[in-house]
Amino acid sequence: MEYKPLSDDDIVKMVDDNIRTSTGYYDSQLSRERQKTQDYYNASLPKPAHDGNSRYVSQDVYNAVQSMTASLLETFSAGSNIVKFAPEGPEDVELSKVCSAYTNFILFRQNDAFSVFQSVIHDGLMARVGVAKVYWMDKTETETQTFENLTQDELDMLLADEGVELVDSESDDIGLLSGEIAIERDASKVCIEALEPEAFIVEAQARSLEDSTFCAHRSRMTISELREMGYDDDLINSIGGDDNAEYQTDPEVLARYEGVDDNRGYNNNGYQDQVRSVMVHEAYIMLDKEGTGVAYLYKVMKAGGVLLECEAVDKRPFITFAPLPTPHSFYGANFADRLCDTQNARTVLTRSILDHAMITNNPRYMVTKGGLSNPRELIDNRVGGLVNITRPDAIAPMPQAPLNPFIFQTLKELQENAEENSGISSLTTGMNKDAVSKQNSAALVEQLATMSQQRQKVIARNFANQFVRPLFHEAYRLAVINESQEKIVDISGSYVRVNPSRWKEKRDVSVELHLGYGEQDREAQKMLAMHQLFSQDPAMQPLYQLPNRYAMMKTVLENQGVLNVDDYLTSPDQLPPPQPDQAQQMQLQMAAKQIELQERQTQIAELKAQTDAQIAGLKMELEKAKAEAQHALQSDNQDLKEEQFEHKRMIDEGELEILRRQSTDVRGIASPTG
Repeated sequence: MEYKPLSDDDIVKMVDDNIRTSTGYYDSQLSRERQKTQDYYNASLPKPAHDGNSRYVSQDVYNAVQSMTASLLETFSAGSNIVKFAPEGPEDVELSKVCSAYTNFILFRQNDAFSVFQSVIHDGLMARVGVAKVYWMDKTETETQTFENLTQDELDMLLADEGVELVDSESDDIGLLSGEIAIERDASKVCIEALEPEAFIVEAQARSLEDSTFCAHRSRMTISELREMGYDDDLINSIGGDDNAEYQTDPEVLARYEGVDDNRGYNNNGYQDQVRSVMVHEAYIMLDKEGTGVAYLYKVMKAGGVLLECEAVDKRPFITFAPLPTPHSFYGANFADRLCDTQNARTVLTRSILDHAMITNNPRYMVTKGGLSNPRELIDNRVGGLVNITRPDAIAPMPQAPLNPFIFQTLKELQENAEENSGISSLTTGMNKDAVSKQNSAALVEQLATMSQQRQKVIARNFANQFVRPLFHEAYRLAVINESQEKIVDISGSYVRVNPSRWKEKRDVSVELHLGYGEQDREAQKMLAMHQLFSQDPAMQPLYQLPNRYAMMKTVLENQGVLNVDDYLTSPDQLPPPQPDQAQQMQLQMAAKQIELQERQTQIAELKAQTDAQIAGLKMELEKAKAEAQHALQSDNQDLKEEQFEHKRMIDEGELEILRRQSTDVRGIASPTG
């Protein structure tokens, strides 16, 4: 099959056709439902049954919507820090903190995210779906400054800066210059705005915004605003006359401004053409513009039948919130509409009580004909007034039927039914004083409060997953892809250099929910109890150090609503090294000296033992040497004795030999013959 490219007229016609068939348009059933809930919210319904009866209207819709909105706003307030980027590793911890803080800076400092949250939550409860638009706005701002007594060179240096232009200058007698300069600075930023329910249009069969083939935002814009957006003058001039007829009669718009202004239409008479307003549709539609057989997402801007812009885009700039989502449907259930019947019933019963009290306090009378001298005296209800009668039984009150006692029981049952339908209990709003009594313990009251908050917690989680998380993601993504220059921003009381262009485009977002300050305070009390337990337990002292204490108390203060925790607590990383006190230092010195003394005593003992051992060894060696010497002496003495004995023996033998020889010689002399 051959496809043809689309002309401008074809695109305009396709957008118009989708507008007529989409839900959310001013003449749809959904719009009529929104008008009804708005009237009930404004206490315009139900109407009094008869003139002269009580005009009291029960505020069930208003109270439920306001209570739920207040509860969710407390949960998602700026000081809660419930949304942050999860680090992807130990090296990403500090950068994830900076990214989280800067994204919170975009939401709550550059934009009024609190007001956006309030509007989106309110619209979601009243109109099934709340819608916000998140986009990048390119903007420049010009600031005029004066200068005085500058030389020409100084002025040239001043004008050399980018974005600085000379507006006016004059020279004095000595040649010094004074005048004005215009400084142009980049004011581009991420913009977040809540859309009116009737201003957002989506295809009827859409299951989600991502699956829709068509959605649009309609708004009133002036001719001057269109020119500032850069559209061609010929296109702007071709836009027809008043295109606001549909908006002027929109029942949703009229219902929202009920009682504010009797002139609820938009009149362009008496204005210049530059401020004439026209209806502009910013549509996001799947188109096969080039005739290739494949459809892509396009942003189409049209005013009346004039096509202003048509460009391919990656995604739709809308984020939605359905408090009571319905599976496989873009629109969920209507929170406020569930309470309309209750408001009707409670209003009727309460009016009957008031009317009965009015009749009882101001009864009608039966008057005997001719029994009053002046019947007008009976109508005069002034204090001390007189009524002249001609007979004692001339006046008698008409019988009045008693009030049905089941009315009060029915009102109580209707109140319980409203709490079941809305999830808003009188206990959580502080209106049930009977719950806090001697018969009910604090634990029981807390249990009842927790049970009554279950419905609120479900809606809070829906808001976190459907709206807060995508909003956080989108604000961060737009900053990453559009901000190209490094800037210095005040984050949590500290000036930090950030350059989002160097950050990764996708990060994981974590959301921590605490429903209201009551629950946060309970969490803070639990943390304080843990702090006291850890501080008093000696076994926990090594595990519960200063960084752990700082983290614990920081969490306590944040749960109690303290915004700038660093103003009250100093991070352990910023503290100087701890210095012991004098007593502790003296104890440490005494302990060190005692240890030194013990070491010296040990050394002396060891030296003494070594000396004693050496002395004992020397004594043993001496005794051994002495014994050896004694033995040697004894041996020498024995040898000497033996030598002496031998010597004596030899002498003796010599002497004997001499004596023998002498005796022989004597015998020879005495006996020569012999």
